[in-house]
Amino acid sequence: MWNSVANLKESLSKIALDVHDDDGDEDLSIYTPRRDRFDNSNNSYSASERRISLNFTNSRSPTHSPIVNGFDSPHNREIEKYKEEIKKLQESETEIKALSVNYAALLKAKEDQILRLAEENDSLKQNLLTTNAALNASKNVHKGRNDLSPSRQNKTAVKNHTTGSPQHNGLGNGTTSANGKELTDLVEEKNRSLAAMQATHEVRMKQLGTELEKERDKFATLQKKLQEEQNLNASFQLELRSLKDDNDRMSKDMNKVHVELNQKISEIRRLQMELHGRDREHTDDTVEKLKKVIATLENEKSNIKKERDEFEAALKVRISPAHKDISGGIDNLDKHFSNEKGESSNTFPEQEEMLQSLQKLEKDLKETRQERDKALQGLNRLKQHLLEKEAEESEKMDEDSKVIEELRETNEYQRVQILHLEKALRQAIGSQEEIKMSNNNELKKSKETIDELNRKLASCMSTIEAKNMEVLNLQTALGQYYAEIEAKERLREELAVAKEESARLFEQLKDAQHQAGALKEENGEILGKLSQAERMLGEGKNRVKKLEEDNEKLRRALEQSMTRLNRMSVDSDFLVDRLDYLKFSCIYHEALWNLPYKANEIL
Repeated sequence: MWNSVANLKESLSKIALDVHDDDGDEDLSIYTPRRDRFDNSNNSYSASERRISLNFTNSRSPTHSPIVNGFDSPHNREIEKYKEEIKKLQESETEIKALSVNYAALLKAKEDQILRLAEENDSLKQNLLTTNAALNASKNVHKGRNDLSPSRQNKTAVKNHTTGSPQHNGLGNGTTSANGKELTDLVEEKNRSLAAMQATHEVRMKQLGTELEKERDKFATLQKKLQEEQNLNASFQLELRSLKDDNDRMSKDMNKVHVELNQKISEIRRLQMELHGRDREHTDDTVEKLKKVIATLENEKSNIKKERDEFEAALKVRISPAHKDISGGIDNLDKHFSNEKGESSNTFPEQEEMLQSLQKLEKDLKETRQERDKALQGLNRLKQHLLEKEAEESEKMDEDSKVIEELRETNEYQRVQILHLEKALRQAIGSQEEIKMSNNNELKKSKETIDELNRKLASCMSTIEAKNMEVLNLQTALGQYYAEIEAKERLREELAVAKEESARLFEQLKDAQHQAGALKEENGEILGKLSQAERMLGEGKNRVKKLEEDNEKLRRALEQSMTRLNRMSVDSDFLVDRLDYLKFSCIYHEALWNLPYKANEIL
């Protein structure tokens, strides 16, 4: 066992030397931990660390237990050193991952800042363009207004002449003292022309005022005529409304009469239908009742006949054996009394039987007689019942005939009333048609008058509209004159405002230029920071590549050690514990399984 442990030590030391010969202290200097900066990034590798720690704890459990020979394993310290180195490698991987994440966040932040600065530059450019366009437009407008308003130019020229020094008007158009005389001449000419124009305008205004007064008088007269015509139209409309109301009332009355007539006609038809129905029902009912009564009577008669025949047959059957028995009994009695002396002891029970049979026959005769009497009584009752029914039916027929006669009389009376109502309806319809004709004639006349009034109204309205157009034209001319005067005053005020705005915009332009320079400087600083971040990213990628190379070297060394262990386990001289071999193989396979995931996470 000690030989196997020594061999394991040698193999592990060789693996460590093979891994760390090339890199040495440089790799250790690269993988120094920085926990103060990247505490939050360690969470991403917590799962992998837990997995490795669990594997190491599983592998650590047998080391603490004593070995078979009673001594502790001396290679635990070396295993712990390797574990510490592996932990350092994991921490360095987490730091690299955190650095990559932080650099990506910084790059995004810088890109956002660059985009914001670009947007601000675009907005500033647009503002400058708008301000330049506004200045050019204001210059053009002021130039046009100065061309349209010569009085303002004359006044400014006079001011410049009186001061005797050159002035700047805000638009780049200065005047010199040499042109003062020409300007004064122009001003005098313009003032004279303005005075002449004002005089002509005043005369024109007076003429327009007189014309307006005349038109107002005409308009007042036309309004009076219109009011009179409107009053007449209103009176005609009232008459039309009254006629329409009368017509509506007449139509309503006629409709009511029609409705009443229709109701009465429907009632008469209904009564006729009821009469016919009653007649048919009575006749049908009486015929059916009589047929039913006759059928019942015939059935009763047949039943009674059958019962009577049965009773007669029963009587005949009972009467014939009774006589025979009686005659036979009498003969037997005579014989019995003749032979009584010799055969008294033998014939006594036979006599008793004969007497009993005779008594029974007598009782049967009495019962048959009683039944015959009852049957006769029933026949008599049936005859009386049939007679009573015939009497009742005759009385009902008499009553039905009386009711039919009364209904015929009422029907004839209603027919007479219907004829009278039809005559009244015809008369009402004729009167209504006459009223309609008269109303139509009146409506035609009123329509003709309304058409004439509408024509007059249209002619008056056309004249009023023509006069209104003339008045509006005069008012527009006056408004234009006053607007020109007000526009001159407004232009003076707007010139001063435009000068102030141009000065303010010039100052804003200077401020914008200063801001643009500052933004350019900031852009240069940001670009320098970006280049530094890219350099840091390149260094991180190089570190990742070195880690991958180290992992490949470790894997190769582990494979070599595994082959050595297999050989050692085969040879009897270099025997190794199977548990240690299985643990090392499990650790190796887990490390191989986790290496590609770690490489992907680092990338």
